[in-house]
Amino acid sequence: MLGVLAGFVASVMLFLGVRQAFLFLPVSLISVGTGLVILYFSHRFLSGFKRYYFGKKSFRAKMEKLEGEVIQGDAEKYGEDRPSVIPLSLLNSLPVFSITLTEGFEASLVLAAAGAFNLEWTVIGALASIALLVVVSAVSYEYLLRVPRWGLDLVAGLVLLSFGAYFLITGAVELFLPP
Repeated sequence: MLGVLAGFVASVMLFLGVRQAFLFLPVSLISVGTGLVILYFSHRFLSGFKRYYFGKKSFRAKMEKLEGEVIQGDAEKYGEDRPSVIPLSLLNSLPVFSITLTEGFEASLVLAAAGAFNLEWTVIGALASIALLVVVSAVSYEYLLRVPRWGLDLVAGLVLLSFGAYFLITGAVELFLPP
């Protein structure tokens, strides 16, 4: 939880900083830059799809291997005095922090691009999105566990590809064909 909270705070700070920088840029450059970053994240998801679907690699096996390494590291660290609950530590929260910050960076960039136009509606939209995500996740958690990783990567990659292409194309049109 420490990693999630630290990642959330860092993402909010990133959003505020990027939004301030975006206020000094023309709209077309904001759109092109946002589109490029979203396309990069789309590429990462679509590469994951390719790796897990066509490469026949198992995400579950990868996670089980990482889990085994963490458990073995804790066993070596604590020995026979291993507590039933692993104590809170900054080192244990770093992987969750990095994941949260990576996803937060993407969201912060899109929100900052929108926030450069209207901050109030951007915040309302972000809060509504978070609430919807929490509700859908709580209701469909068991079903999402059954979906293969490659399927989630494919859906996320295609959604980001469409948004990234939209931002990039509209920004390029505004940049090269001014009204």
